[in-house]
Amino acid sequence: MLPVSQVSMKMTARILKDGKSITATGELYYKVTGGGMVTRFLTPSEYLVMTNSNGEFSIYNNKDNTVTQAQGRDYSSENSFIYYFLRNKTQDMGLGTSGFQLKDTKFEDNLMITTWNPPAELAGSMTRAELVQENYRPIFMGFYNDKGKPIQKVYYSKYEKVGDYSVPMSITEFQYLAKGDSIITKRVYSEVKVNDQVDAKWLNFRIPNNAKVVK
Repeated sequence: MLPVSQVSMKMTARILKDGKSITATGELYYKVTGGGMVTRFLTPSEYLVMTNSNGEFSIYNNKDNTVTQAQGRDYSSENSFIYYFLRNKTQDMGLGTSGFQLKDTKFEDNLMITTWNPPAELAGSMTRAELVQENYRPIFMGFYNDKGKPIQKVYYSKYEKVGDYSVPMSITEFQYLAKGDSIITKRVYSEVKVNDQVDAKWLNFRIPNNAKVVK
């Protein structure tokens, strides 16, 4: 099978917070070399979110020709799920490069469960991270505070083959807030295209020079 150089897929994201639900639809584009990633949101409003492996981040609104820009490690496309799965980084899902240290590994049936200690700068607010893999495919990742309560939980499911790699088509994230509330985000991907099938227009898109920069 040919290696994947670029990929696109449709995306539906549903966010549930305070009993209210918001649904967004769009398309995700990713280029393996350079890590260029573009998310083209279509509803409820149209705009582009662009980043790369260097963390050069832009949000471009075509309707009013405005752009918001930022740069930093947190914005890098190497923090995205598509990077981990297409660059064969699923053995630790980026925990190692983020400064986490492997503490324990155990096996239960066909599950491999690894526990990680957080880096020093997070030690005051977090005590551990946990990664669960089934047949060496991530199905769960969780982060826990100093009281042992979850800060964030992420579930990966509905795997499909993309080139040589298995990629989850459904990702559900629970983010737990300080007051006991939570934000639930479910992203569902479909209609995967690879290499020459991908519409390169969006990966090669350049923000107009006359776009107004919004601070």
